[in-house]
Amino acid sequence: MPAIFLPILIVHCTAVFSKLAVFFAIPRLKSVAAVDGFVRRYRPLERSANWILWITGGLLVYFSSLKMLEQTWMIVSLLLYLLVFVAIRYGLFRELEKISTSKKVLASSELKRLRTSNWCIGLLAIALLIVIAYLMSAQP
Repeated sequence: MPAIFLPILIVHCTAVFSKLAVFFAIPRLKSVAAVDGFVRRYRPLERSANWILWITGGLLVYFSSLKMLEQTWMIVSLLLYLLVFVAIRYGLFRELEKISTSKKVLASSELKRLRTSNWCIGLLAIALLIVIAYLMSAQP
């Protein structure tokens, strides 16, 4: 394993954590204006993190071994990893954008639904990341 593997892994994990920061930001959003401001600030961060994740993920596979892609545990891990970010993108971000573009001032029922979705998707993400960590460490 080359010496560059660890720095790439650190950058990759930093990008993952930056995308997961949405779970901690949503409970603090109390109005449509706050949601709109958050969406505008988060969108460029999300795009950058997406690019970094794809690039560093590819580099991690390249530097570790392309043979890893032939192993079932690795493919399952990658699919679960994608599921986490698809759930965030389509489960949370759609609701954020819907609230952001609404004409309401407070949108309390929508914000309550967003917080519930945040908890559900957050717990799903934690469970899937635990499974991924197990698969990556045990390599069954």
